Amino acid sequence: MTLTGLDASAAVHALTRLATQGLLTRVKRGLWLGGAARDVSAFELLPHLTAPWPSYVSLYSALSHYSLVEEVPHIVYGVTSGRPARFQTPLGGVHVHHLPGRLMWGYEMTRTPGGAFPMAEPEKAFLDLVYLSLIPRSRLEAPRTRDGTWRLDGKKLKAYAKKFAFKPLEDFLKVGGVVS
Repeated sequence: MTLTGLDASAAVHALTRLATQGLLTRVKRGLWLGGAARDVSAFELLPHLTAPWPSYVSLYSALSHYSLVEEVPHIVYGVTSGRPARFQTPLGGVHVHHLPGRLMWGYEMTRTPGGAFPMAEPEKAFLDLVYLSLIPRSRLEAPRTRDGTWRLDGKKLKAYAKKFAFKPLEDFLKVGGVVS
């Protein structure tokens, strides 16, 4: 609207016309992809879907990305300090869970041929999932592997768990034999 001087209604009509010609793809209200949407990873959408709140790919999606769990989720899981939400986009479903702002750390930018997205480190993704699974009324389940072992950095896992400062998380790690 700023570049063209169009009002909101006219801008939406113009964007819709471009989408019918295959030049744009509507992701959600106010968010459009230019060019071929097939060249974009659904992981790359996450920060745009949660803006202005920070977010990163985590939970089952990150654990699968690092080949720590055998199952590949059919939706993208992420965390944000904003509101939890579920999105259905042309690139697939996205489930975003809330973490307190003090827990928004432990991720790094992952590069793709067409862009980049924030991805939790393996230990942080594991702890995010355990933490959220221990919250009352959570729909998430604690992570499991078929053989019951985790290929995680034990020192980093302990240090990160301390930063959570959540006793049920520490108890889960000890009882589950993840850390000693």
